[in-house]
Amino acid sequence: MKNPLHSIQLLKKIVTRYPLVEIARTVLSEPRLAWAYQRRSRTVPCLPARMMIDPCNRCNLKCPLCPTGRRIPGITPVHMPFEQFEHIVNLNPRLKMIDLFNLGEPFLNKDIFRMTAYCGLRGIRTGIHTNLSAFDEEFVERIIENPPTRLHLSIDGARQETYEIYRQNGDFNRVRNNMERLSTRIREKGKGPVVEWAFLYHKHNHQDLQEAEAWARRLGFKFFARPLVVPQALIPDWHNEETSKKEPVSFKADVVCPHLWLQMTVRPNGAPAFCCFGYLDKDDLAEPLSSLSSPGQLLELWNSSVFRRARHCFDKKAVYREIPDPILCEICTNYPRTGGLDPNVHPYETPFREWINDPVDPVKK
Repeated sequence: MKNPLHSIQLLKKIVTRYPLVEIARTVLSEPRLAWAYQRRSRTVPCLPARMMIDPCNRCNLKCPLCPTGRRIPGITPVHMPFEQFEHIVNLNPRLKMIDLFNLGEPFLNKDIFRMTAYCGLRGIRTGIHTNLSAFDEEFVERIIENPPTRLHLSIDGARQETYEIYRQNGDFNRVRNNMERLSTRIREKGKGPVVEWAFLYHKHNHQDLQEAEAWARRLGFKFFARPLVVPQALIPDWHNEETSKKEPVSFKADVVCPHLWLQMTVRPNGAPAFCCFGYLDKDDLAEPLSSLSSPGQLLELWNSSVFRRARHCFDKKAVYREIPDPILCEICTNYPRTGGLDPNVHPYETPFREWINDPVDPVKK
């Protein structure tokens, strides 16, 4: 039996990365998928009730630990057109929740409000992550009129000096004005999204936490403080020793990867990927989903050989082995695998890949 302290620490890791309510909804919305996940089945009985559909892989910021912010090669900037989004949504009649984001700024897509409005008509909840730094008051009005269900604000500081350490190229004065406007208009109109202020803290902005939380409370926003997750080698650059010992500051989770069973990921070009870490063009697993014409074809893709191979990485009977051309899941070290390449022989941090070793200072001076 597992140590109770281990279970508590595991739950803390999960909750600090994902909203607990959304975790419950994802699992409870389709018990058959939850059962397949628990059994680590290579095939799944139905389409997932949750999808991550990235509307845009461009961003106005230059966050140093983000492949989009670093403008790394191998990513073709794309804005998903509404017609393609509509087609993908219609392929999955079981959809209950769509994450309209991944590694870009979703509001840079001019069709984003058509997407949220369409989901609203279909009774599909939506979540959007935004830096709120590239927009004006008129844009805030559009958020109120066609809101996502949940609006997640990625703002890591309470003043320009601390905010821009990670959110490089961001304008904190504009962010502050947009937050104030958003709060005021939600109260005046009596409608709008549930707003979450997510503050990623590190040793360079930790002193702003109390001020930011009090500010969020005044605005009527939910407030989440989570440690900035970084590769093991960069922990000393971003976290002091005390924090790194107590908090989950690296991409490590002691659970079976949920993405392969409970959520389908779609890149801005419409192509499926294994998970949110499949951000390169070469991570496309098939032709864009616009080439499919029915839910049955989408389910067939969801159970295709490449997805079955990925799920096999977590099969209790799988074994580590040398693989000439491994897929993303076979080299991932975020989740404990039983198959693929041996992580002790081939240590590899999936989300950062080779570009994280580029000789640049990750902390803005």
